[in-house]
Amino acid sequence: MVMKNNQGDAELDRILSETEILPSSGFTASVMDAVQREAKAPPAIPFPWHWALPGMIAGGVMLAVVLIVTIVQLTHGAPATSLPPVWGTALRSIGETAVRLGGPWVALALLVSFASVKFAALFVPRRA
Repeated sequence: MVMKNNQGDAELDRILSETEILPSSGFTASVMDAVQREAKAPPAIPFPWHWALPGMIAGGVMLAVVLIVTIVQLTHGAPATSLPPVWGTALRSIGETAVRLGGPWVALALLVSFASVKFAALFVPRRA
């Protein structure tokens, strides 16, 4: 618990009221120079959404197709022709290595990071 020191407060008030606080000699000029530089700067280059959007849409469609095919395969059982045994062994090895190296935790961390950034973006006003 911090106790107020009335004598210290009175002394501080006296010191602050005696002297006029002024900025240093070059402060105002440096601030105005910075403001003018900022005003003269060219606008930021906008992100080329018209070029990136088709790739993002294609990636989303492919991800949806892979998810749908995976769900269908899991619910209806394995197909009549399964993967070659070498592929199964390789995929099993990759999966075990990913789990051993913390793959699920990395995926969870990425998901939580993405969700927190999106949540924080809700509170930021959009520019016109």
